[in-house]
Amino acid sequence: MKVAEAVANAFVKEGTTTVFGLLGDGQMTWWTEMAKHPTVDIVDVRDEGCALTMAEGWAMATGKVGVCSSTQGPGLSRMATALTVATRSHTPVVVYTSKSALNNFRHGQYLNQDQFVNATGAGYIEVLTPSYAESAVRMAFYRARREMRPIVLAVPLDVQRMECDSDGDDYLPSSEVYDGQQAIRPSLAKLKEAAGIIGQSKKPVVILGRGAMSAPAQAAAERLAKRIGALIATTLVAKGTLGDSEWHAGISGQYSAREVVGLYAEADCVIAIGGSLSLHTISGGYLYPQAKIIHIDINQHLLMGDERGADCYVQGDATETTQELDELLAKNGVGGEGFRTAEVRKVLRDAGRDPAEYEIEPGTVDPREAARVLDEHLPSSVGLVSSGNAHACAFRVLNMNKPRPLYVYTTAFGCIGQALATGIGIAAGSDFPICCVDGDGSAMQAIQELDTVGRMGLKFLYVVMNDEAYGAEYQKLLAHKKDKMLSVVRSPDFAMLGRACGCEGRSARTLEELAKAVDEFMAGSGPMVVDLRISKNVISIPYRRLHFGMDV
Repeated sequence: MKVAEAVANAFVKEGTTTVFGLLGDGQMTWWTEMAKHPTVDIVDVRDEGCALTMAEGWAMATGKVGVCSSTQGPGLSRMATALTVATRSHTPVVVYTSKSALNNFRHGQYLNQDQFVNATGAGYIEVLTPSYAESAVRMAFYRARREMRPIVLAVPLDVQRMECDSDGDDYLPSSEVYDGQQAIRPSLAKLKEAAGIIGQSKKPVVILGRGAMSAPAQAAAERLAKRIGALIATTLVAKGTLGDSEWHAGISGQYSAREVVGLYAEADCVIAIGGSLSLHTISGGYLYPQAKIIHIDINQHLLMGDERGADCYVQGDATETTQELDELLAKNGVGGEGFRTAEVRKVLRDAGRDPAEYEIEPGTVDPREAARVLDEHLPSSVGLVSSGNAHACAFRVLNMNKPRPLYVYTTAFGCIGQALATGIGIAAGSDFPICCVDGDGSAMQAIQELDTVGRMGLKFLYVVMNDEAYGAEYQKLLAHKKDKMLSVVRSPDFAMLGRACGCEGRSARTLEELAKAVDEFMAGSGPMVVDLRISKNVISIPYRRLHFGMDV
């Protein structure tokens, strides 16, 4: 069979069921072969970068390797930001693309693709001979899983058309080679060291990261926290983990409520499980001034965001290590009330309400109240995807706390424009509705994908918190006493754009209109776009701290 047919067959044998892509001449032979398989759903998107971001979202939702495709050269180059984001978020994706024929450097779409891909942090595999084609597919999926990053698989145009010695039936998928990440058992000496620190602690805090989000890891962490009377906090990525606990203190870092920051200042021990303890999570190193840090992670020693090492670093699987630590503490008779007192319970119950008042412009709403309305009217069965780097993100983080199937904040590269495509991919891979909340500037970077949502008919609510400005820059210019109007850019009517793309569209200028739109979405069966006009005058708590020097 031809190389393109063998490669397509290998993708199917690898378990590929959904391909996000934009068709070009470079990969249309492979695309044609993929389309022959009835188990494969090909999703036509409008931008190559968004195809990769959708595959990333799909991988997040399913726990499998996402797959996307683009043509060579300019098609691949449009994936630059998405490749970097997926690499930073450690998401396994295989990107099928082509390449101009070997040694044809004068081809109009020639690009030094391996150097381009390597610069983003992703991996690159190129098929130079027909005999390597199937092995290359197997290696791409194997490496995507093992390295937890995107792998670009390039099959040059002339190689695609060559014959290869394969009938497709004897293909050995990577899943039979790669048996998953083995649970790393912690060193007994390190466990004893950690147990000794905890044994001397009176006010401990447990911080859960991405590596502690599995059900077994959560159960182990909850038992440990209960034994020692710890507060439970999370990183932003792990928001919502053990969120139904009455001792849940929210996100650790710049998103922490002022009252909770006061509790953290009293902590004498922090046990971080499966999180990197980034600069944001520890607020530059100032959040836990009296605490000794125990850091549990599957990776070899990681420095914290302030370039310090933990007082005790335990390399090991989150579930196994936490279970063994809890068992050792039980054996040693370690336990206590810790933070779990009636007084602390009251602090946690009343924490987080922002009392600041602002003048709300006519025809707009307070974004804090809007987030609360969304949280109230969206059932717990709806997952939340949010842009994670704009100023308005804080309003969602601090005011949308209802337990949900997932919380995803697109923060991996500090860029905007990722939320919509991520949400589409997650919705395509989920069996529950998705609400994606974005800013107007971010929305405009991927707005063409409303057409993809409309064609797919997903149960997908897209809320654009529209202040007709780049809100982060607006507040920073204001803080630095510069012309804040430089960030103001008139926005289109997103509700009208949604309707033009086959979605329901609603405009919301009041909280009542927002509530009505959300209720209509829940009663319907397809996608809806809500253009929610928010006030530019409301400054989020993190921005007041970081840029205005306020003690809030």
